[in-house]
Amino acid sequence: MSDIEEQIHLALYENGEDIESLEYDEDIFTVILEEDYKEIISNFCEAIFRNTLFGTTDINSDVVNRYMHDLNALLECLPRPYTIVQEFYHIDPSYRDTYYTYFSNQHFQVKRYSRRLSFFTEVMSEQEFFMQDKVVEKRIADRFMGACVINPLTTGTIGRTLINPKYILKSETWPVYVRLSKFELNIYGKKFNVNAFPYRMQDEETMRCAEVSLLNLLEYYSNSYHDYRAIVPSEILENEKKHNHERVLPSRGISYPILTKVLSEFGFSPRLYNLSSIDRYSLSQITQEDELKRCLHYYIESGIPVALNLLPVGNNGSGHSMICIGHGGANKDLVKKARRNKWISWENKEHCHPIINSADFYDSYVVVDDNQPVYQVRPFSYLSLYPDMRVENIAVPLYKRMFLDAFDAAAIVRSVLHHKQFGIDIWCDKLLNTGEDVVMRLFMASSRSLKHFRSSTIENVYAREVYAIVPMPRFVWICELYRVGDYEQLKAFGEIVIDATAAPGRGRSACSLILMHYPNVIGIRYPEQTEPEFDEMIELDRDGLFDGYRRNLHRITS
Repeated sequence: MSDIEEQIHLALYENGEDIESLEYDEDIFTVILEEDYKEIISNFCEAIFRNTLFGTTDINSDVVNRYMHDLNALLECLPRPYTIVQEFYHIDPSYRDTYYTYFSNQHFQVKRYSRRLSFFTEVMSEQEFFMQDKVVEKRIADRFMGACVINPLTTGTIGRTLINPKYILKSETWPVYVRLSKFELNIYGKKFNVNAFPYRMQDEETMRCAEVSLLNLLEYYSNSYHDYRAIVPSEILENEKKHNHERVLPSRGISYPILTKVLSEFGFSPRLYNLSSIDRYSLSQITQEDELKRCLHYYIESGIPVALNLLPVGNNGSGHSMICIGHGGANKDLVKKARRNKWISWENKEHCHPIINSADFYDSYVVVDDNQPVYQVRPFSYLSLYPDMRVENIAVPLYKRMFLDAFDAAAIVRSVLHHKQFGIDIWCDKLLNTGEDVVMRLFMASSRSLKHFRSSTIENVYAREVYAIVPMPRFVWICELYRVGDYEQLKAFGEIVIDATAAPGRGRSACSLILMHYPNVIGIRYPEQTEPEFDEMIELDRDGLFDGYRRNLHRITS
């Protein structure tokens, strides 16, 4: 037995105790090893649920198993070996709020303290954790995976969960691109950071799936941006009352029109997209579902988590709500299909460059769904565990000055790409072959981040200077242009930047164009320019391909 194995063995079986005799519900530190991990996790979960949550040993084992199944699945997903650190009297803000709002008024007593489990990717002793040694403290902090709150309820037992998805997502789903936020947790007086997206289960009394989606979204935004404040469940319920015609407790769930009204109350300017309201074109192979998926992809590529409302096909039955926070890699089979669905300007069909939409390359999306384990990568047509469910509504929590939405931005881009003054047919003839396909990648970004990224990655010094000095609003829509063979490496040959604060009515023209970057030339417009023409045109020598923008999503891979 090696020294490491001996330390692990001692950590698990101190004083000669076997697995069954360990007091998992009372021990602060529990080590999960590859050896017998299923038995250890099963005993750990049963000890917590049977003795702590239910407070009796007489409960039927089938009932206990049903309630502890989700925690068991989570613990089995984490990479072994690892250590669980328990906090027995944890005060979780969202659960404590619902406790005093609702559960404390019930006849039969509900406990008010939660339990928090924190996870570390190493075998760790109590002495190491509390050691005042900077080297050891940094090592432990670097190996922090996240934490999970266990609420003393019979449903919705898994509360606020913050875990880095790189420890959850399986290698067969890589690469995965997700939007995360950096959270700070205080565990026994020590501070730890984790990049995560909030997850929790509905308790079916104070929160249903739509309220859970709202709470997770609002927590993400309040943690990421100073424009938004932290929200507790009772505030969501109070705002529901303003737009509902009956009581909100016990919760029966809410519709997506009300969900967007609640988002408005908390400082957002949400946009609600409905599947049936999307235009249908008789001569196009693009379906309404295809257009809705494109819309979703534009926002996900922009790093904007969105709420999804799923309904049974035919709308017979109850719906469901979840959040989409990312997407998987491009599907090569879908690339072939996307080339068949390329867009061609009818006016210039004889000599234009057909446009392929990169949104059509993707079909797998990362969802945070309280009915599934955290961070699930699923096809767009099967996001839910329930059969015959499809996305019916998309609620996008936009910043108050993001006036130009995804469909309007896409319309502007299409008009610019084949514009008689600014189009690729005029400016890219030396790079592209006659009739060659061009891939467009559309997304939104903050101008500050775009300027920083371009200034640090573009090789041409004059191009870097132009990006740095051109005035831009806080947010811009960006359309990157690629040759088909360069998209996989995200090496773009051109770019169009348009104003995200532009009025939609000015949509299908070049009036919202801020910057045009084609091979060997950059055109820029200043805020004073009201006509669709450039104030400056800068010629560039040795202007090669440049990196596609990568700041909106975290890339998870090996």
